Amino acid sequence: MTAEKSKQSFIPYRRADVIAMCLQDGCLNDDEKNQFSIFCNILMCYYHFTFQSLQERLKDYFTPIDPDSDVKLFHPPTEEEENRKTGDFFKDFENLLIKANFKPLSMEELKKAFRDRSLIQLNTDVDFDSFDRYLFYYRGSRETKASVKRFRYLKKDIVFETLERVILLLKFKNRDYFAQKKIDIDKLNFKPGRTYIFYYKNVPKADLEIIFPNVKISMTLRDKLFFLLPALGVGLSTIIKISGNLVLLIGFAIFMLGLTSSAERFFGVTEELAHRSLIPMIAALATVVVVLGGFAIKQYLNYKNKWVEFLSDVTQTLFFHSISLNAGVFKCLIDTAEEEECKEAILAYYHVLTSEKKLTKRELDRRIEDWFAEKFDVMIDFDVEDALNKLERLTAEIEVENQGETNIETASVLSRNAYGALFVQPLENALKILDSIWDNLFQYNCFLINK
Repeated sequence: MTAEKSKQSFIPYRRADVIAMCLQDGCLNDDEKNQFSIFCNILMCYYHFTFQSLQERLKDYFTPIDPDSDVKLFHPPTEEEENRKTGDFFKDFENLLIKANFKPLSMEELKKAFRDRSLIQLNTDVDFDSFDRYLFYYRGSRETKASVKRFRYLKKDIVFETLERVILLLKFKNRDYFAQKKIDIDKLNFKPGRTYIFYYKNVPKADLEIIFPNVKISMTLRDKLFFLLPALGVGLSTIIKISGNLVLLIGFAIFMLGLTSSAERFFGVTEELAHRSLIPMIAALATVVVVLGGFAIKQYLNYKNKWVEFLSDVTQTLFFHSISLNAGVFKCLIDTAEEEECKEAILAYYHVLTSEKKLTKRELDRRIEDWFAEKFDVMIDFDVEDALNKLERLTAEIEVENQGETNIETASVLSRNAYGALFVQPLENALKILDSIWDNLFQYNCFLINK
């Protein structure tokens, strides 16, 4: 199997590797390298703190609707509070996906993907009406080649699009909806009214429906024909072989019903023959039952084996491509988003700092993308505006020396002039800003207690 990766916003390196790339780029002297390392460490601590707060908020929202929760709620929410928390959870979770450089997949794209087939040849159906709400996001895609079995001994090479990371967040409607549709709730693979999160890797875009927990699968028309046509052929040949016994049995049955004239006229069964052939008739009946029963059992086993083969394909896809489930998903995403936020801010700051000329936003975007392409043979679509916004938000009051005087000024790590040129604080001032922000993250009041 081969793959060709497409350009994406995701930076396919760890944050520690991105820092090492900058340090080894040759644009900083030894003192600057030390200051830059400290700058990156404080920045990582800052983002870790902010994302830890987000994680705690998501846990608070998700616990009442978590289908896997094993904790008791001290204050169980009312239905109104639960709906509000579910809405807040979806909103924060979607913002988290965007920070982790995931992109939404629209309903139109989903429906098109459902119409296509790649590896798993099945008819599938997903009832979107059973969802109260849902989100479908992905990150990264590539073209993949694979050999698939089209007929019993023939294989065909196909090319299809694979989504490298897939997130599905959905909330099912309550029990009343399924009860009204006369669906046996005990046989469902999910709990009505609950929220589920699925995280998968390397899923063919044409097979996305199999990751939905309410998907219904059935054989394709081609598989039904391959199953039924041989069965009809074997069944007809079997009936022909036992046709003599069948004729006698039919005539004997008509005779026993009292239609003696019809039995004698059409089947040659007389009263004398009926009395004389009772035992042979019983033997013929046993032969027909054994032959047809054996054929029916064989066909049923063939059907079950084919169905097990289909389920095995689906199970392997879900099992070997699953990354996490429910609460574990947003914990994984927190780490991913934290890494992405850090990498983007570090790259933007480093390249503005080390540029020999003043850069505009467009020039910075091209400089970073070319840097990755030329030095590391990696194509990325850098989200420059988001990176610049992050640096601009890093603002604090610091001491600034100007012509021998020290003044307190409000400064941002990055700023832009009226012409769009970008400016960053030198490393010393940038460290002061980060240090001031970090110092003010933790505020407390001390109370003196008189004894």
